[in-house]
Amino acid sequence: MTYKTILAITELDVSTETVGKAVTVARAFDAHLTVLPIGEVPQLPFYGSGGHGYIEIWAKEFDQRKIELTSLASRIEAQLAREGISFDVRPSLSSTARQDNLVARHAIYCDLAVVLRSVEQELNSVEKNAIDGALFDSGRPVLYVPNSFKADHIGTKVAIAWNSRREAARAVSESLPFLKSAEDITLLLVDPVVGDNDHGEDPGSDIATVLARHGLGISVQSVASADRPVSEALLDSVRELGADLLVMGAYGHSRLRENILGGTTREMLEQTVIPLLLSR
Repeated sequence: MTYKTILAITELDVSTETVGKAVTVARAFDAHLTVLPIGEVPQLPFYGSGGHGYIEIWAKEFDQRKIELTSLASRIEAQLAREGISFDVRPSLSSTARQDNLVARHAIYCDLAVVLRSVEQELNSVEKNAIDGALFDSGRPVLYVPNSFKADHIGTKVAIAWNSRREAARAVSESLPFLKSAEDITLLLVDPVVGDNDHGEDPGSDIATVLARHGLGISVQSVASADRPVSEALLDSVRELGADLLVMGAYGHSRLRENILGGTTREMLEQTVIPLLLSR
């Protein structure tokens, strides 16, 4: 298994440096890169007095958004042409309510969906909908790259958040292209429970054996949460390891838009400073 088609999703406010992170991933796997810049359709005006004037204002905003999106697509195309990789760019305008469907429609035709962030602030609607559409509706793994991550390579030192659940098992399988090129892999288990219904008699050993059959050397590390949230315990451990990629299952419920991701997953997205490989 490898990634031969990569979809990178971004918003209008994206920098050359941010797009370059997707180029790095595509080049590492000699993959075709599709970039999906999403522009939000302006909110429809309130139709009170002067409604016709409001429609004209909305139409001008809509046309301006199209111009901005076309200009961005041209800049990205020029950047990627200089990189000498296989690529295409698909600029798309979409209402907030339809962005997840837009992303899913493109993501089902890729091997890996990359969500690129250009700012440090709270996740905006495009980013939330990109994660929603790719994770819940396409069946593809998602590589989430925070703006603060500046390294020129992803996956030299990989950490795996393991909890013996289906989502984590799928994340491990779908991260194999990264794992096979990693120099160091550490399996992290937060407060593992010994027993057949939990982590087994030797927590982490079963999945480590599975990965060893792929020719991978795995270190297993138990992490005591010590009254910290799981997300904080994981991020502290990742920082200590010097990892540049964390593989983990994503938890939550599709379509519950006010709280679509589980608590730990949401906290990891908000707080991580390294890329996350997420899978459902």
